[in-house]
Amino acid sequence: MGIVSTVLGLFGFGVGVSIGVLIGYFLFIYFHPNDVKDPVIRPIGELDSKTLEGLLPEIPLWVKNPDYDRVDWLNMFIREMWPYLDKAISKIIIDTTKPMIEKYVGKFKIESIEIETLTLGTLPPTLQGVKVYDTQEKEMIIELALKWAGNPNIIVAVKAFGLRATVQLVDLQVFAIPRVTLKPLVPTFPCFAKILVSLMEKPHVDFGLKLLGGDLMAIPGLYQLVQ
Repeated sequence: MGIVSTVLGLFGFGVGVSIGVLIGYFLFIYFHPNDVKDPVIRPIGELDSKTLEGLLPEIPLWVKNPDYDRVDWLNMFIREMWPYLDKAISKIIIDTTKPMIEKYVGKFKIESIEIETLTLGTLPPTLQGVKVYDTQEKEMIIELALKWAGNPNIIVAVKAFGLRATVQLVDLQVFAIPRVTLKPLVPTFPCFAKILVSLMEKPHVDFGLKLLGGDLMAIPGLYQLVQ
């Protein structure tokens, strides 16, 4: 009886699958959904700016906005100088943050905080365009379309409660439009008295954060909280 039941079960399964596939095929052939519309095809010259930005989001700002100038020469300069800028900027960051970090040592049971590794990586930032304002005042206003999809490696070691943990920052992406204002302009070097930096819109910042080698950003809800 066991063998007969198994054979009948397999036979019924095969017949059922065959009938289901056959019915589905005829339903697909003879019944078409009414809400499906053919895509509208138009020449690219007839598309508006928002549609073009959606199709090609990586277009440099100097292409989309004629007020921004192309600065390939400056990007080439940054690219050639980046290995040296990386070391210089990293040293400035370490020297600047060291006194700030030392304030937390001894608090919250923290025994030590050390920057083990700090490098900005091999990929330099690029300028997608530069805009200079003519204000007729003793000042210079410059807007920079900055894009940096870098591969930095920053490792901070924290020792607390007798345990040591490392936090690593990787895969940093920054898209921002900072406005740099030099004022007032003066006849002595460097020809301006103050420099002011502001952001014209909320920057896009994305990065990876690892704790003891594990990806913290994989924790549900943490990525949105950090953002």
